[in-house]
Amino acid sequence: MFRLEPRKETSRTMLYATPVMAVVLTVLASMVMFAMLGKDPFRALWIIFFQSVSDTFGVAELLVKATPLVLIGIGLSFGFRAGVWNIGAEGQFTVGALAGGSVALAFWEVDGAWLLPLMALGG
Repeated sequence: MFRLEPRKETSRTMLYATPVMAVVLTVLASMVMFAMLGKDPFRALWIIFFQSVSDTFGVAELLVKATPLVLIGIGLSFGFRAGVWNIGAEGQFTVGALAGGSVALAFWEVDGAWLLPLMALGG
């Protein structure tokens, strides 16, 4: 009979090996799925990981899509560390978009380099 017991100490080996194993297993699972779809799995992974950042447009698009997610992650980490209730990632994204858009609408007649940082601060 099996019994689950919490470890007294976290193994340092598993602490560093677990994220690596997760990435490797994810890549292997995606390669299997691409092969099942009849696509070349190595070409698909090349397109996903390398071709998307091979030119300045791809890097710019990556930053455009990653910036809100990084900001959401930072906001969630503050809430988790403080031990307070939070509205979650989707709620933060929605409220931040509404607040940033509200700042832009409040100053719709004004033109200035300070407006974008103010919108980011509002978000």
